[in-house]
Amino acid sequence: MSSVPGNIVIVGGGVGAVAAADALRNEGFDGNVTLISDEVSLPYDRPPLSKGYLSGEMSMGDILLHSLEWYAENRITLTLGQAVTSIDVAGNAVVLANAERVAYDRLLLANGARARLLPGIPAELSSRVHYVRTTQDADRIRTQAIGGINGGKRAVMIGGGVIGIETAATLKQLGCDVTVLEMMPSVMARFFPVELSQMLATIHADKGVKILTNIGIESIKAAGEGVVITLKDGNEIPADLLVVGIGVIPNAELGSDAGLKTQLGGIEVNGFGQTSSPNIYAIGDVAAFPLPDGSITRWENWTHARQFANVVVKHMLGKEVAPYAETPWIWSDQYDFNIQVTGSSEAQQIVLRGSLEAGRLTAFHLQQGRVAGATTINDSRNKASVKKLIEKNALVPTDQLSDTSVDLKKLAAALG
Repeated sequence: MSSVPGNIVIVGGGVGAVAAADALRNEGFDGNVTLISDEVSLPYDRPPLSKGYLSGEMSMGDILLHSLEWYAENRITLTLGQAVTSIDVAGNAVVLANAERVAYDRLLLANGARARLLPGIPAELSSRVHYVRTTQDADRIRTQAIGGINGGKRAVMIGGGVIGIETAATLKQLGCDVTVLEMMPSVMARFFPVELSQMLATIHADKGVKILTNIGIESIKAAGEGVVITLKDGNEIPADLLVVGIGVIPNAELGSDAGLKTQLGGIEVNGFGQTSSPNIYAIGDVAAFPLPDGSITRWENWTHARQFANVVVKHMLGKEVAPYAETPWIWSDQYDFNIQVTGSSEAQQIVLRGSLEAGRLTAFHLQQGRVAGATTINDSRNKASVKKLIEKNALVPTDQLSDTSVDLKKLAAALG
């Protein structure tokens, strides 16, 4: 691997790709930076697709990560509307769908993931099943949601994860009659302990959203301009608007086809984002990376993509940098609730500090009495202190955690 790259190519148009381009210039890299995205639009922020952009409160201009002028000023060459179809590892080049070759000294794969499709959907129904992954997806869902007189469409959301539950909240705000179908026993199960999932379900129920868990789907058939969903228990649920959010599939094929090692469905990287081919790196949803304990994971969240980009860029440029070791953190906005989950979602014990009725709640996730994670609801002021308690694997008496008169900042500072 040459010590000073001249050409760096970034594949992807999401937050990780743009963060890497930004970091390259901030780190003083003066060579060529090319960003290639298969979408025709300028790179944009995806979290608003299930919230502000879907509701119509935000425009395309509001969610752009940077203006066209920014790319010009920072000498970032944009190649939009072109998919990278293969990597010539030996020749240090990527090949585009139009057969053009783009040479690189370092290649960064930040090409994210695609929506997991609902299996068993007949081809003739594909246009009636919506996913939330691009602005075009959100535009179509919004148009159909508000297409009726005063809204009031019967909307069904299959999937009660982060995207599903956020989309359900937005559709309700758009005037739809919303039902969520979740195959797991609780919603947002990947990030929430059961007690908090039940609390979240209550929030949605109070807003008029119907949540059905432990659901199995027998069939989906056309019914008028919509569909009818038959559950395995025989019940039928009609939908004028059907949206699916059952997870994503990493776009790892580009790397695996080029011979890169894979793990957990993603491209395997080390703590610096480096793949099994030294000149090629990967970040974001597509990257399977090591945690400090040596286990391998993938994180599908906005903050992770940005933070990992900074580590990768420094390593690309031959600068000294510690391996990536951030504490996982996600957030979600639903109605007037801001929800943030830091650290592990698994908990042997939940300790509540505050309450929803009081307007602020922090729930500590304890493992063997130690703080392994936490969820805050409208209580982001505690974020830094909570993060420190988690990183220290703090053993704190539960009465101190639950007592709102105890200063969490001082409690965390006392740990050193």
